[in-house]
Amino acid sequence: MPTWNVKLTEIIKRTSDITSFRFNLPENLFYLPGQFFFVYIPTEVEGSMMHHFSFSSSPSEPFIEFTTRIRDSPFKKRLNQLEIGTIVMIASVSGQFSVTKEMEKVVFVCGGIGITAARSNIKWVIDSRSTVDVILLYGNRTFDNIAFKDELDKFIKHNFKTFHILSDPEDGWAGPKGFINAEFILSSVPDLNERIWFISGPTAMVKSIKDILKTVLCIPEGKIKTENFVGY
Repeated sequence: MPTWNVKLTEIIKRTSDITSFRFNLPENLFYLPGQFFFVYIPTEVEGSMMHHFSFSSSPSEPFIEFTTRIRDSPFKKRLNQLEIGTIVMIASVSGQFSVTKEMEKVVFVCGGIGITAARSNIKWVIDSRSTVDVILLYGNRTFDNIAFKDELDKFIKHNFKTFHILSDPEDGWAGPKGFINAEFILSSVPDLNERIWFISGPTAMVKSIKDILKTVLCIPEGKIKTENFVGY
């Protein structure tokens, strides 16, 4: 199993409870956008703790990064204590949640922290000057919960569209309200049968969206890719 020791170089607060951890990129580490890996962080005594994450960075960027919601689990508590310069080990890069140059049109349907793998792919599409047409459907609880909001807004000038929906929006929110459903999908993606669908988020959300695509919107199974975010 190939492994890499990498140094924590930057900690970026994305929202009140979502944080990105950025590391140096080893010369011999190669990955595809949207893939995942295992990270081993040092404990306060001897040993390490392990968790899997999707890359939120793109292979086109000079660093590697993962992004997670900080919770009260032992791993997340220890992760949140890491200092700049800490060495961690990553291993077992894998996964097939990746846009390829052969694809012409894709949709990312993301819930909450599920945006990480989508961000990796979208950034890769833009940096590689790909002609892939990308739509993002992004569901969150509130406006303040939207991770990578500023960056996604900047992406709009490229071949990219994003549609937000909030389940518990703040006063003054004029956009769609509720959860991602068939009506929201149809209003946002008129050419839905021409696209490859990438769904990422909590397990229940991924299952719900996949069922809608297959049974309500008649999208073939072969056009749907999923990534379940458990314990993120």
